[in-house]
Amino acid sequence: MNILIDTNILIPLEDTGRTLDPSLAEMRRLSEQNGHVLFVHPAQEEDIRRDQHENRRNIVLSRLNQYQEIPSPPTLSEESLQEYGWRQTGENDRIDNLLLHALCRGAVHFLVTDDKGIHKKARAAQVQEQVHHLDQFLAFLRSQSSIEHPPPFGIEERYLHEFDVRQPFFDSLREGYPDEFNDWYLRSAEEHRKAWCISDGETLQAICIYKEEEHEVIVDDGAPLDGIALKLCTFKVGESVRGRKLGERLLFSAFKYAVGHHIPYVYLHTFGSEQDLLVSLCQDYGFELAGKYRDRDDVYLKKMSAPDSLPTDISPLAYAVTYYPHYIDSVEVGKFIIPIQPQYHNDLFADTSDLASSLFSQDASLYNPQSNTIKKAYICHANTTQIKTGDLLFFYRTHDRKSVECMGVVEQTYRGQDIERVSPLVSKRTVYSRAEIGKWLQKETLVILFRFIRDFSPVDQGTLVGAGIRGAIQSIRKISHEQYLHCFVRNHS
Repeated sequence: MNILIDTNILIPLEDTGRTLDPSLAEMRRLSEQNGHVLFVHPAQEEDIRRDQHENRRNIVLSRLNQYQEIPSPPTLSEESLQEYGWRQTGENDRIDNLLLHALCRGAVHFLVTDDKGIHKKARAAQVQEQVHHLDQFLAFLRSQSSIEHPPPFGIEERYLHEFDVRQPFFDSLREGYPDEFNDWYLRSAEEHRKAWCISDGETLQAICIYKEEEHEVIVDDGAPLDGIALKLCTFKVGESVRGRKLGERLLFSAFKYAVGHHIPYVYLHTFGSEQDLLVSLCQDYGFELAGKYRDRDDVYLKKMSAPDSLPTDISPLAYAVTYYPHYIDSVEVGKFIIPIQPQYHNDLFADTSDLASSLFSQDASLYNPQSNTIKKAYICHANTTQIKTGDLLFFYRTHDRKSVECMGVVEQTYRGQDIERVSPLVSKRTVYSRAEIGKWLQKETLVILFRFIRDFSPVDQGTLVGAGIRGAIQSIRKISHEQYLHCFVRNHS
């Protein structure tokens, strides 16, 4: 496939005056190994020529010709800028927009960038699935290769005093808070604080340290929050386990805790470029910038409570993102029962899998990365064309349980056999290789991208029949609003 790399990836990749980041070297090696072609946009030469570091500028310019240039890149009109909702106030904006426009027009399959502004614009244009941070793209490349990467251990709730704060895992956090972090951690440990984590014994691989607060002032000169808030004090996924979707799993743990304890707010602090990936992840799940703390940290806040009345200017999908895990289920929203075989149900829905109630429930090595995600993909050969963005999906586990236990909301659908469309769409959501996807696409295929909302106690076949949903559920079936109320509201109120 064709991969467009942003200037913020290109310069450190080609600057021979600095030690090459191993991630960049691995990206180039795995791209070549998998037959992908790295592209640049002609406008990026202008970007590089503005570099004030003369030696670096000349070196990078001299090495540009080793990349393929996008041929006849599409021009960007004022009408397109308005359609995408992009601003263009200077040269940097213009070049960012040209790169994204090339992606939107299909000139490339992916754009790799660590520029959070570009990621924001990608969300506005609804092409965020094809715009990857470097770490995300590396995870995708690794999943397409034959290289084995040992999976991490399970997510656990453990006391902070079980871990040595001096271990290298915390080094990047110490760099951001050199005079404060160790003391803060030890004080928190003394209070017997806990964290959700993935660890190998006493060595951490991912962690979310949390704390409940009441009527807290979370930003400079702000008013206190009108209730309890769950603060995610420290949130980090180690480099060795990135790509396993553990950030989403930790966020899901926080959301589930907040819902279970009726906590109306979740928030966290970020500081520095190392946390750009975390910011991007949080924005995907409805966190919004609330302001500054001590004129230094950015504070991101998510409201966990649904508004008192349904906003009139918001789509069902935007509502599900902003107010997750709440969703719109009005008469106008379609509802579908999706049959899914037990092995795929286990892969997609970790908390209701066969392993969840077994002795091995904490061992994440037994789960695929898509078990950890909130954003998931379902691939089938159903011939329906009725499913649209914002519709609700209810997954019926066939063969053994014959019940519905999980639901989601539709983000996007695709029907066809074009692997160059399907592979980028599902790249952040599945571990299927290109060859496996190719087997699906030997005939007309339906791809449904959806957000997992929640699981619930099983709705069995007797309940479905009682609502008039009769017969074996062997294909996707649309149900009426009344049937939805009977099965999934009145029986779960």
